[in-house]
Amino acid sequence: MTGKVGEFSLTNKVAVVTGGGSGINLEYARRIHAQGCHVIIGDVRLVEESKSWLQSVKDEPTKALYQKTDVINWDDLKALINRAHQEFGKSPDLYVAGAGVFEPSFSNFWEDPESDFYRELAINTAHPIKLTRMAIQELLPNRKKGVVVIVGSVAGQVYDLSGPIYVASKHAVSGFTRSLTLLDEKYGIKVVSLAPGPVKSRLFTDRPEFMKMHGITDEISMTPGEMADEMVNLTTSAQYGGGTVLEVMKGMPPRNVPGFNADPPAGMHTEHVVTNAVKKVFDLLDKERDGGSE
Repeated sequence: MTGKVGEFSLTNKVAVVTGGGSGINLEYARRIHAQGCHVIIGDVRLVEESKSWLQSVKDEPTKALYQKTDVINWDDLKALINRAHQEFGKSPDLYVAGAGVFEPSFSNFWEDPESDFYRELAINTAHPIKLTRMAIQELLPNRKKGVVVIVGSVAGQVYDLSGPIYVASKHAVSGFTRSLTLLDEKYGIKVVSLAPGPVKSRLFTDRPEFMKMHGITDEISMTPGEMADEMVNLTTSAQYGGGTVLEVMKGMPPRNVPGFNADPPAGMHTEHVVTNAVKKVFDLLDKERDGGSE
């Protein structure tokens, strides 16, 4: 469905990008900045690559700024929008919920380290939902067209015993995105989701044993830059209307995943497979069954 937003030029637009300190979202920020879009990166920290890039463009007329942001804290999300008003005198036009985690040690289902809530769900699901609501509240009173891009995952179409919270969080993102399809046609607010396959980003490369356990190899992985190119196209092209969930896998053309009766992602397991990651879960559960957690 093509909505009111249509072709979305990035020139003189303002974007807030969570998770823009590294990986796909950093590469995305660099690309939209190069097309004339002011960028405010919200992340808990920067890496050397993002620090270097921000320094290199600091004197350019198109601005790229950083604001420390914990996406679990909704006041921090609101502060990103306030920063746009302070710096540019207007609401952001583009809202990118890119921050995400994949079964980190501090928040996952099987090791169960938390006592109050799952931070993984707060980061991967609650944060993009809330940022989208904030975007709508900013765009509607100004009667301006805008775009919300949520970084989901191909995991939103599959299942995996080794990462049930991650999978659940990405299924939620896909359903949420599709639920807002009509906002584009009715109000000119386009909400879309990128559903990447494996990407060699810091989400994995900082955890080599985790990569090995989950079978993340060069043969099946795209680079952050390659994925960011598709993400920019999802943002700007009239081909992708509101509600699009765009699956991007190495060696395959991007696919707008249908909301009903969708074929499984190319190359993904369509049956339960006992991977090394699943074997680790079985080992943990065997110990629980036998009366010990050590």
